Amino acid sequence: MDKVYNQQEVENKWYKFWEDENYFKATPGDSKKPYSLLMPPPNVTGALHLGHAMQHSILDAIARFKGMQGFNVLLLPGVDHAGIQFEGTLNKLLEKEGTSKYKLGREEWLKRAWKFKEESYNSVSATWRTMGLSADWSREVFTLDPKVAKAVLTEFKTFWEQDLIYKGAYIVQWCPKDATAIEDVEVEYEERKEKLYYLKYGPFTLATARPETKFGDTAMAVNPNDKRYKNDIGKEFEIETLTGMRKMKLVGDEAIDPKFGTGVIKVTPGHSFVDYEIGKRHNLPIIHVIDKTGRLTEIAGKYAGMKVAEAREAMLPELREKGILVKEEEYTHTVPVCERCKTVVEPIISEEWFVSMQPLAQKALKRIGEVSFAPKNYQKIISDWIKNIHDWCISRPLWWGYQIPVWYCLSCNPTHQVANKSSRGVIISQNKPTENCSSCGKQDWVQDEQLLDTWFSSGLWPMATLGWPENTVEFEKYFPWDFEISAGEIKYLWIARMIMLSLHFTDQIPFKNMFFHGMIRDLQGRKFSKSLGNGIDPNELREQWGTDALRMALFSYSAPGRDGRANKQTMDERAKNFRNFGTKLWNIGRFIIDMKSNVILNEVKEIDSSTTLRSAQNDNDKQILEKLNKTIKEVTKNLETFNLHLATETLYEFIWHEFADKYIESTKNRREQAQPVLEHVFRTCLELLHPFMPFITEELWQKIPHQGKSIMAAAWPE
Repeated sequence: MDKVYNQQEVENKWYKFWEDENYFKATPGDSKKPYSLLMPPPNVTGALHLGHAMQHSILDAIARFKGMQGFNVLLLPGVDHAGIQFEGTLNKLLEKEGTSKYKLGREEWLKRAWKFKEESYNSVSATWRTMGLSADWSREVFTLDPKVAKAVLTEFKTFWEQDLIYKGAYIVQWCPKDATAIEDVEVEYEERKEKLYYLKYGPFTLATARPETKFGDTAMAVNPNDKRYKNDIGKEFEIETLTGMRKMKLVGDEAIDPKFGTGVIKVTPGHSFVDYEIGKRHNLPIIHVIDKTGRLTEIAGKYAGMKVAEAREAMLPELREKGILVKEEEYTHTVPVCERCKTVVEPIISEEWFVSMQPLAQKALKRIGEVSFAPKNYQKIISDWIKNIHDWCISRPLWWGYQIPVWYCLSCNPTHQVANKSSRGVIISQNKPTENCSSCGKQDWVQDEQLLDTWFSSGLWPMATLGWPENTVEFEKYFPWDFEISAGEIKYLWIARMIMLSLHFTDQIPFKNMFFHGMIRDLQGRKFSKSLGNGIDPNELREQWGTDALRMALFSYSAPGRDGRANKQTMDERAKNFRNFGTKLWNIGRFIIDMKSNVILNEVKEIDSSTTLRSAQNDNDKQILEKLNKTIKEVTKNLETFNLHLATETLYEFIWHEFADKYIESTKNRREQAQPVLEHVFRTCLELLHPFMPFITEELWQKIPHQGKSIMAAAWPE
């Protein structure tokens, strides 16, 4: 053996070997019991980040473990088209080139988009393999692939036939910068210190964090059980505003928290989800104060055209001057922002397409217990969100993705009206209809210009990847998936979507085990981001310390649902420690294989651990074998329960301290007698360690007596 372990050479050699020998390929026709793992699809424009590196390492460890246990393993990879993010990235590139999507036009822009997709994919896809991911790359799925398109059309048509899809003007989350409606799964919440403003509304004083929406108030509200205001409910009061005096009613509504501020709130149905529902219950009018660019509308008088934050500051002097602003307080609250551009999200009324979610939610709540969550508290987190779910806004004003498959007859439905599935001059089709309109007999079709929400296709990920709605061999064999993984935070909403859609369309849960790993944050507890400059590039760590060492460092952060903190220095320290652990393994291998004092390594055809046990006459031999047996049990149990951090800790302690420091030292004066035990323990350690450190374990395993062509195909130790 070489004195020094050449990590780069070994990694390239064995990954190519595994792929060439088809060790990653699933075989649906195999009689072995299946075990399926589904990779969350990274965005097509996304380079490998620390979250991907952790997910890929965990997926690969479970896949390799199950393969060694004798399962027919499918680890299926895929890529998401990432509508809003992809389009935003491409449009910035076009701006630098002095053009835009509108100058190019839809057809030319889409040609450029597909070219950009290929360029982006080719530049980043190779890095997804670098963590040693044993995925069946021959089955990789892109969310705009034809088989996914078929699933999406089936989804839309089914909802349409079931009267669960409708179109209309309702309140949505709107990102002014991306100029699109977004869903809860695309919203993050930032804790911010702002002001709470106490405003005089007639005889009442109320607290608000958003005085700029005052122009859209159509009522005041209190809790009907609040004794302070019980006698005033239903009465109308004259209120001074910045655009003159107005009359406003006080309504009673259970949604009001009497402990917030003074117990009185202003109701702005056009710019708050809570207020919108209050407005519906009390038949309140809707006034639009903020437009889709995030600026105040003409209703705001002299403040019209100002951005929200700008208008807020500009209004304060006048509010004070007129005696409307009574006092200000420091106020810490969560503010919704777009996960992509971090722009504050505005609730506004917009005409969009929606899916009625109550039927899906009710079924999901009854059967969500069939999914095993790690950590377990996520079942309640997801259930609570589903209980309070609102209808799903599925339309986006984009060009990249699935265009809504609704066609309007311009002759009899020129304004694109849709009341229900029986609407006049409307047809559902992926391609331009060839039939005549059933209402007027003409062929004058035009497609709805909006696109489907990215999550409309991503929500079908567990099914579409296996060929649903067709009953394919793969679907029969591997569905529902045995293992799915995600970060917690807002991504649990994606998991909720997949559960609801899978139960609705297949009457099965999408996955048996749902693992939420924690987030690695910076030392201040913040997410890594380009704007903060606190990011850690996993490729740099991998190149410096090796893939095996980086994987082990990431496993130390992989406790279910538990966030960790790190910076480049602390990650370097952990990776260096595990690089040293790899060096220790290499030196153990050299001691057992090269420094054997003329002890011949048996060229055995069968490796029988019972023979090794019988040959163990020395007390030290017996003790190490007993400790090895205990280690096998602990590591197996921790892998079965997805506690990979505990499994790696156990192996580290046993190999370094029990095996190397104690037992190997005890064998130096009796090598010939101890050699069978040394070989057996080391080979077993390598097999136990393989799911976590695949490259060095394969390299060393090949150098000692073994059965089979690869450690990947070795039987899991028992």
